[in-house]
Amino acid sequence: MVYAPPSVFEVGAEIASCLSSGDEPSAMRLAFRFVEVFERASLEDRDRLVRDSPATTGDARYNALLAAVTEYVCARATVAPPAWVDDESRFLAEWWFVSGIISLHADAIAHSPISFARRGVFITAGALSYA
Repeated sequence: MVYAPPSVFEVGAEIASCLSSGDEPSAMRLAFRFVEVFERASLEDRDRLVRDSPATTGDARYNALLAAVTEYVCARATVAPPAWVDDESRFLAEWWFVSGIISLHADAIAHSPISFARRGVFITAGALSYA
């Protein structure tokens, strides 16, 4: 059997499961790991990975985060993002500083990619890096 990287649709379902069981750290890791999944995927797989809109995670913050991550990876790969990333349910009315540490808010405002900031999701420098 050939390995098929999980699509953002599948990642969204896993995140919803984590959140429903109270495991927010795992939900966060899954969302940010999608950057690596996408970047390591073959060019042929990339469209499949982002095509289908994930169902709601049950948390507006994570709905926005998935759209931000998807738009981010598409921009880096010079691929047009899917239309679902612009759905109004993928934007937050109140800003979310993902780190939760007040002293890092300025760093997050300065370093959040536009795909995150325009949705009200703010991440610190290096949050999208992987080893």
